[in-house]
Amino acid sequence: MVPYITGDTMRHGLREAVAYVFLDACGALHEPALSESALRLLFAGGMLTGKGDAGVIKLDQYREMCELVPSLALFGGCANNRCIPGRLEVDEALLVCRETQHRVPKWIAEASGQLDSSRAHVEVVQRVRMDPTLSPEKRHLLTTGESITINNRLMLSEAAHDAADAKGKEDTKSSMMPRTYERLASGSLFSWSVTARLYSDLDVDTFNTTVAAFLANASVGGKRGTGHGHVKALRANEVLINQPAERLHPVDTKELAPKVGELFKRHVRERAARVIKLLREVDA
Repeated sequence: MVPYITGDTMRHGLREAVAYVFLDACGALHEPALSESALRLLFAGGMLTGKGDAGVIKLDQYREMCELVPSLALFGGCANNRCIPGRLEVDEALLVCRETQHRVPKWIAEASGQLDSSRAHVEVVQRVRMDPTLSPEKRHLLTTGESITINNRLMLSEAAHDAADAKGKEDTKSSMMPRTYERLASGSLFSWSVTARLYSDLDVDTFNTTVAAFLANASVGGKRGTGHGHVKALRANEVLINQPAERLHPVDTKELAPKVGELFKRHVRERAARVIKLLREVDA
């Protein structure tokens, strides 16, 4: 069982990242302008509601939606009970280890040096949810009646422990909850790729903006509220599928960062009024 991050998780991270950039560009990030449908369309791709007929979106309406929301052409979605196909292919992020060496690109495996087994990257962690009633200073915050009840329960718990009374200990146990879970060790390396079919300069910039926005503050998996799940891009290959035989070449993502998003943001800003109208009226 080799740990990995699902393609759905990575795709959702991409979709959410570009949605915030899009809303910021059109001025809707700080000024409420979204209908419930628009919220679903931007952050979840919409949903099939079962109302209307599948042909309710005309081709010209579909083209207008993709013009106003460039990321829609990449991710696709569902609006007015019609599925809109996307043009992204998002892979799962594979842990780079001995078990996956044959599945990751050669340049990544070679740059990683000696690879460990996947189990070397997995840690078992124990955490405890504390019971505030066990703290004398916190018990001072209780009402007199509640304080007496808790003190009585603590005394009964001590008596059950001394008498080896299993039922008594169960009845008077605290709400402190020790638990264990597995996590990936900090510094574990993943291999991930995302590709897209692009047909214009705007498509290219939308795609680059999406990836850059996601990787700028990427967080995946569970336990995010306690500092887990942060990932950082270390090396990358830029993949432009203009010609099938075009070779991959290493790029410095930091050099691309200042240029990314200029065309995308200008495109959205110039159509801000139409975008806001769409976000208030779209049925998704």
